[in-house]
Amino acid sequence: MFRQKTTIVVGAGASCELGLPSGDGLKEQIVSLLRPTNDNAYGFADPALQQAMKALVSPDVTSFQSTLRPFKAAAQRILRGLPLALSIDNFLHSHQDDPHVVDLGKLCIAICILRAERSSHLFKRRNIYVLVEDHNEPREASTHGEELAKTWYPAFARLLMSGVQRNNIKEAFENVRFVIFNYDRCLEHFLWMALQDYFDVDGEVAAEVLEGVQFTHPYGSLGVLPWRGRSDANLPLGGTDSVDHWKVGKRLQTFTESVRSKVAQNVVEAVHSADTLLVLGFGYLDQNLQLLRPQMNGNAQRAISTAYGVSEPDQRIVRQALLTLGNQTPDLTYLEQGSCRELFEHFRLMLSLS
Repeated sequence: MFRQKTTIVVGAGASCELGLPSGDGLKEQIVSLLRPTNDNAYGFADPALQQAMKALVSPDVTSFQSTLRPFKAAAQRILRGLPLALSIDNFLHSHQDDPHVVDLGKLCIAICILRAERSSHLFKRRNIYVLVEDHNEPREASTHGEELAKTWYPAFARLLMSGVQRNNIKEAFENVRFVIFNYDRCLEHFLWMALQDYFDVDGEVAAEVLEGVQFTHPYGSLGVLPWRGRSDANLPLGGTDSVDHWKVGKRLQTFTESVRSKVAQNVVEAVHSADTLLVLGFGYLDQNLQLLRPQMNGNAQRAISTAYGVSEPDQRIVRQALLTLGNQTPDLTYLEQGSCRELFEHFRLMLSLS
């Protein structure tokens, strides 16, 4: 278990280990998704995007075209501009005054991330000899997949649950908070399954434990996982065939919307109150740092961050950024140049014993 109050900041790089897209990968997927076509009345090649457009329009020809036209124009603006953006979040922030760009961008994020959840390493790989997969085939998530074992999730779970007794499972999370800059719900779902497997409890008990854990998504998430209780926002991991992607997209927030919401206060408070900051797969974009940075120096006495693939000059910038988030000295600011999984392997004793 974690001995100190620890806030874990999760960025897109951390989800990459699960098979989800990086920030650049998500941009590429959105550009592919918006690929135009003249083969149907809606103007988009992707079936999910066609269905979303179909839900907007009436059979009346005049109304049909007038409704679609601004979204087709927004798609062209996204196709031209998104490749030049640092991230889709940055791009939507820049176009906050264009509701069609923002709504279409959120719709695309919803479609892409639901697909990414569905194909993530939480689901065991199908038979490698099946050449054509049936995507409607029921699949259950698992904590025991071969690909999942190579990610940081199992290493994190081992550290989290070590020393915790079955009659006091909540103790595992007493000192842990999460700030998740990703839209997916993979981490929450994995922890729900891991608690059941490790402590031999049912889903209801695991859900009750996680109900008391703070998971903050500054940019929103796709919906409420069904095991978290009945809600109008219920959406299984990976979605369903009948999912309303517009509705899911509305749950996502731009930077501007996040700053104006209570979510921003939760993020700052989580960073400010931590004794240890643990930063995983975070890109250190200024926009995201603004959400994290407390107005006064935080309490953190140490900070540990991945810096996978980060150049030596940029590592100095990362260290400086970490120093602005807490109250630690430079010698207690650590960078792991390997993966998130390697971070938990290399800092296991520090995180669990001190």
